[in-house]
Amino acid sequence: MVITSSYRSSLISHIVVQGKSSAINSVEELIDRDGWSWGAPDMTGAFNTFFSTNPNPAMQKLYKQVQVKSIEEGMRLVIGSKFAFLYNNYLYMQTLLSTRYTDKTGYTPIHASATKYQLFSGNSFAIRPGAIFLRHFDLTRIRLLETGLMSFWIDDVLNTRKTRVRQEQRRKDESDVLTNFFTFFNFLCQIQDKRQVVLSVEQLLGTFLMLGLGSILACVSLIAEIFTVYN
Repeated sequence: MVITSSYRSSLISHIVVQGKSSAINSVEELIDRDGWSWGAPDMTGAFNTFFSTNPNPAMQKLYKQVQVKSIEEGMRLVIGSKFAFLYNNYLYMQTLLSTRYTDKTGYTPIHASATKYQLFSGNSFAIRPGAIFLRHFDLTRIRLLETGLMSFWIDDVLNTRKTRVRQEQRRKDESDVLTNFFTFFNFLCQIQDKRQVVLSVEQLLGTFLMLGLGSILACVSLIAEIFTVYN
């Protein structure tokens, strides 16, 4: 019976849970996949220069077949089909994934590539020629980069933003539960009018919450009584 149950469980799991392909972590892996397409919000500036002048054949193929998509449309295609979305700001995309496409348990259906490509663009400082603090400024900037403080600060900003958004979502969920409870309470008041009202899941949520709370309290009382009797 144990072998039969194990076989049935394995068979059901194999049928219900479909196999997943390995994650795509580079342009070369994306090009080699059959049936995949890709897009980007735009192809201008350093983004366009990087792909159009890159001698890598995979980069050239990707550049020629790229589709122009908005961020919303691109992410929708990523979730629902074999589609990869390219974006030229890694930090912004990480923030977007963690705040809009990650649930409160930390799960996200989207995989971010592990390979980063340098676009040779960034921020610059304009300082007048002959400034006495220029050398000290350059040395300080180099130290910040070499010691990893810049990466630490950026990661801290991202984690703070993730935590703040999840806290706001948690407060919103708690507010929705209270709203559903008061909706059910108002429904009970409407019964006095002797009108037929169709119950919905939202209206019954308060009832199920009270039922679950009562069941938990009853189990706790039963366990406490058993321990008291045997001790």
